[in-house]
Amino acid sequence: MKLSITGLLLFFLIGCSEKTKVDDQSILEKTIAVHDSLDTWQTATLNLHIQEPRVSNPSRYSILKLDNENNTFELSRNRDEHISKHIIESNGNSSVLLDGKVETDTTLIQKYRLDASRSIGYKNFYKLLYGLPMSLEEAMKEVVSTSDILFNNENCYSIEIELKEAIISKFWNIYVSKNDMTLKGVDIVFPDDPEKGDRIYFDGTINIDGLKIPRIRHWHELKDDTYSGSDLIIKEIQE
Repeated sequence: MKLSITGLLLFFLIGCSEKTKVDDQSILEKTIAVHDSLDTWQTATLNLHIQEPRVSNPSRYSILKLDNENNTFELSRNRDEHISKHIIESNGNSSVLLDGKVETDTTLIQKYRLDASRSIGYKNFYKLLYGLPMSLEEAMKEVVSTSDILFNNENCYSIEIELKEAIISKFWNIYVSKNDMTLKGVDIVFPDDPEKGDRIYFDGTINIDGLKIPRIRHWHELKDDTYSGSDLIIKEIQE
């Protein structure tokens, strides 16, 4: 039986589409294998001291405690002369402390964003960003497209993804080195507003129980590459 030209074209397009999906998944699987060769992310614990200088706040730092196995989270951060702590327990209960106690002063609550409802946002952000690329398996809705690109003077794959829920934005671009399949950076994109968005350049790695986590993240404005701050994992906290 002879296939019509239309049938052949449809067969070709479907085949190309399926191949693209396979290639997209293959790239993600390879970079995950590089960063988590022992497949431990789902039960991993991160206890990190992170310096987070920003142009507007050069002295900012955070202490991150993320326990994937028990589903708990703590984020301590310096707030002027104070220390805030956002906590999520394994049962989902959340609380916020300022200098070790529950704050009742509404002025301080607003100034330092001590609303417990913000805790889940902090957890989702730090789990996604510090778990890349492994965290994409849980957070990602779909791969939109994959292409080749020169990113920060290195040949990379650009993986355009849509997240299930917005973490800053629902649309992220992930940059993976074609040379060694390591992560090189991220774009956080707002398709409807080109004036918004961030580009994060990754540099170096820290090895935590077999996980290779990008150690330094430099934040830039996506629209013009203006520097806005950095995240530096200073050390793993031993408990």
